[in-house]
Amino acid sequence: MDVARTADRDSSGYPLPEDLRRPGLLGRFPEETEQHYRAWFVEQVKPLARIVAVVSLAIWIPMPFLVRAWVDTPVSNGVYVMAWVIAVPTLAAMVLGTYSGLVRLAVPAASAAVLVIAIVSFYGFYEFFEFPLQAGLLGIIIWLTTLIPFVRTPFRTTLFLTVVITAVGSCFLVASVRELGTPRAETWPFVALVLIVGLTVPLMGLVGEQTIRQQYVDEQLITRQRAEIAASRELIRRYAPAAVADLLELGDNTVGTAQRRRVTIFFADVVGFTTMADRLDPEALAEIMNDYLGAVADIVERHGGTLNEFAGDGVMAIFGAPNEMEPRDEVTAALGAAHELQRSLPELSRRWYPLGIDQDLQARVGINTGVVSVGTFGSAVRATYTGIGLQTNIAARIQSECPPGSVLLSKTSWHLVSDTVPCTPRGEVQVKGVHYPIAMYEPVAG
Repeated sequence: MDVARTADRDSSGYPLPEDLRRPGLLGRFPEETEQHYRAWFVEQVKPLARIVAVVSLAIWIPMPFLVRAWVDTPVSNGVYVMAWVIAVPTLAAMVLGTYSGLVRLAVPAASAAVLVIAIVSFYGFYEFFEFPLQAGLLGIIIWLTTLIPFVRTPFRTTLFLTVVITAVGSCFLVASVRELGTPRAETWPFVALVLIVGLTVPLMGLVGEQTIRQQYVDEQLITRQRAEIAASRELIRRYAPAAVADLLELGDNTVGTAQRRRVTIFFADVVGFTTMADRLDPEALAEIMNDYLGAVADIVERHGGTLNEFAGDGVMAIFGAPNEMEPRDEVTAALGAAHELQRSLPELSRRWYPLGIDQDLQARVGINTGVVSVGTFGSAVRATYTGIGLQTNIAARIQSECPPGSVLLSKTSWHLVSDTVPCTPRGEVQVKGVHYPIAMYEPVAG
């Protein structure tokens, strides 16, 4: 076994964090980690201890009747005491312990059960069997079958159990030989079996403990890696739209190239915010901006949009990219986000009163539908997922013409929802680069 890898390196050979290292093969983790490991270990062995105890109960409860049927000699009350007074209560307490708040005592209780039942078994077979050597053989078999399920107990516990049970079993074996008068040839295999088991069981305990400690280390490393990945994902979402981050995590790199897509563009800003910002402390302004932009991001994403850009208190969002939507659904979702933003501003404003805001804020929202180029634009050092093109300029221009607290749609967007969303014409606006005026429509509040 590679002691260095087990003690201070992971399964790949890389150095472990300090709190997961152990000084040598028999060393333990630092105190805090060791406490956590022991609690984790109990949870690992609890199901096995419960199963073994239940199976053992099924054997020990009928044991007096089995012995009576097996042995021709009369059976004294001692066998009933051995089975129903000692073994059965010990195993029952062990089962109950795995279901109670005393589960931390599961390993000591299991170790005590092994010790008690092994000694009782030696005594019972020695007393109630006609041939002492047969009793010694059966006692050692029970010793083996009792210890083997518990080789995952700590090495020191396994070593202690082995020494004590070896000593007790040897005493009964010596007593068997004395009753025969002189040692027989068939005695020496039993002695050899005792020596072999006395050496192999602690070795199994050592290997078992190293294995389970390594399993604990591997699980802790995986848990920490998952936490780091989750933290990285959250960090990515602070700099990239959630929908874009999701696609990147799935290995979809289409967001990295520009595509022509018919989308609905959403522009919004807060009326008079720049003037009010000049009167605010920098710390208060930063808190308000973070609060507002976080609220807008949540609203847009809840309605299926992709928040692309912040410019002061102004925001731009796209509905229909990178995840495609039906054009009508794009406009409906954008309107839903716009109305929710307008409804949320009074409550947000009251929350900001202690920071220096002295009136309820209102927003202007402009919405336009058209074909733009969407994708990641920028350099290898700095890039942004957004949409560019004339239709984006139209949405921004409509937003600038919007009355405070209202929403304006371009004629293109209005056509898509005209049969379900009542609107009022709000005139036309001239957009640079467009040779015809753009008609605007305001949804009627319902």
